[in-house]
Amino acid sequence: MKKLALLGAALVAGLFFAGAARAEGGMTLVLQMFGEGTTIGTLDQVAAEQGIDLGNRDLGFAYSEFQCHTMPLIDPATKLQLGSGIDCLANIQKDGNGGLTLTAVSFFVLPSGTLVSAGQTSLPAFINSFGDASGSDNARTHVTGAIPSGNNVIAGTGQFAGMTGKVRLSGTMRIGDTLFFDCIFVLDLESA
Repeated sequence: MKKLALLGAALVAGLFFAGAARAEGGMTLVLQMFGEGTTIGTLDQVAAEQGIDLGNRDLGFAYSEFQCHTMPLIDPATKLQLGSGIDCLANIQKDGNGGLTLTAVSFFVLPSGTLVSAGQTSLPAFINSFGDASGSDNARTHVTGAIPSGNNVIAGTGQFAGMTGKVRLSGTMRIGDTLFFDCIFVLDLESA
């Protein structure tokens, strides 16, 4: 068991986990925010706590309008926890079909640095309970998805300082009194 823990720490420290690939000047990471979201404040508070300068970036809404939630950030292939995920959500709107749209700012907090992305997300409701694991602890209510048309990386520290790229999202959520996240992110990153 101790060897497994040491191996996990080594994987995290170097980002050499199953979901990582490196190329000259860039990398692709596959990360999963998975678990019950714990409310931790607003975007301006989280950015300050993480030491992230968003440079007064216009996200369409005041930073204080974003409600942030933290949960484990894992390697989806090995299920090892790599760090923390923080999803900050604003402008949550019903779409008329039981789904939602929103603006999200996502923090990927890893030992080697923090990367932040922003984008618009759609959350269609599951259709007639199809695929939602109704009645189980794993019940989900909505599918999540976001595909950026251009660079949506807005900040980075450590290994991610100065990087650009596209962060894509797909997954599911349970939306109710609390939020449960099961979201896969593909981060295609390039060095500046």
